[in-house]
Amino acid sequence: MCLIGQKIRPPNISFKNKRNIGGLMQLTIAQSSEVISELLQEHGLNKILEMVLNSLLKLEREGFLKESNNKLNKANGYRNRRVAGINKTITLSIPRDRLGYFYPTLLTIIKEQEEEVAKLAFNLYSKGLSTRDVSDIFEELYGDKYSKTTISRFNKGFIKELENWRNRPLERHYPILMIDAIYSKVRRDFSIENEATYTVIALREDLTRDIIALEHIPTESASGWEDLLRSLKKRGVETVDLIVADGLTGLENSVSKVFPDADFQKCVVHLKRYILNRISHKHKSEIAEDLKEIFNISDSSYTKKEGIENMNKFIIKWGRKYKFIRNMKEMKFYYYFTYLDYDYRVRSMIYTTNWIENLNKQFRRVLKIRNSMPSEESVLLLLTKVAYDKVLKLNKYPIYLFKFDKKLCKKRE
Repeated sequence: MCLIGQKIRPPNISFKNKRNIGGLMQLTIAQSSEVISELLQEHGLNKILEMVLNSLLKLEREGFLKESNNKLNKANGYRNRRVAGINKTITLSIPRDRLGYFYPTLLTIIKEQEEEVAKLAFNLYSKGLSTRDVSDIFEELYGDKYSKTTISRFNKGFIKELENWRNRPLERHYPILMIDAIYSKVRRDFSIENEATYTVIALREDLTRDIIALEHIPTESASGWEDLLRSLKKRGVETVDLIVADGLTGLENSVSKVFPDADFQKCVVHLKRYILNRISHKHKSEIAEDLKEIFNISDSSYTKKEGIENMNKFIIKWGRKYKFIRNMKEMKFYYYFTYLDYDYRVRSMIYTTNWIENLNKQFRRVLKIRNSMPSEESVLLLLTKVAYDKVLKLNKYPIYLFKFDKKLCKKRE
């Protein structure tokens, strides 16, 4: 429907079956109100919007042709384009010129609006909503303009962008890497499996943090981590000073194969949680206090040797009551006290994988919306979007306490 180039009929004359409305005319306030009232009743707000936008487009072409003063260039009809209106789509008649020089400013605004709509669609999808969910929301907001196919097309561009970010080249050196895995439910054939996504957070040389790896490997294992660490080397990482991880068996061997010069710290919080979750409630407060003294983070004079000695005393003391504690004497506690080789002001940040734990909370919040994911690709997409948004914040705030540690901040060529 074209609403351009025709005169508005006087009030009290019906608009039924009249296709074109436009032009300029002197009307009183009462007459204008009557015209608008009849238009609203018959066509609704979208027709008013369509009329106004089409008039603006036509006037812009007239101004363009007048300013260009090119006798060879003239108006050359219109082409239709559907755009979002108020809860439904409207049709704009886009003016054309004979030489193809004219491009309406309004189209630029509409293009920017559609780019924002595409971002909104992907943000909703990345929060855990399905394509159908997003399509239903958009139908409420914009009518039937954005189908499930359109939503999927929006998402493909952003998915490629996130894949490129996840596989981007990395820096040559990182003072610290923290590694951990989070589990999510993924559909496999006719069953739902609990599968792991590996995550790596790094401290950069400028003392800001970065999320440098997300990879879905169904089962967490030392060999899986070895493969992931080797992939970091392929992406440009040459040296690492310290790697912090949970207590996964054999992980220290995998780390030493890929980064032989890196120190290795097992997460103390994981160990504490393992112990406290398996003891009687009546002993929890006493054992928690013992563990706090063993893994001292504030005393600058406390040494690794003292820590290991105190841990052995703890095993003797509580091993009489708990068999699993007695069996812990076979564990390699050396790796739980690596943090004591570093400045006391940074120990609370490197004796645990808390950085990743905080990220995992945001991952779980997104995954919770969906009971299970249809594929490992969908898991990676959701978690990569969360990580990408998180990095924008992490990169802003350097952790200046690390400048006091000579091992992590030693000068490099």
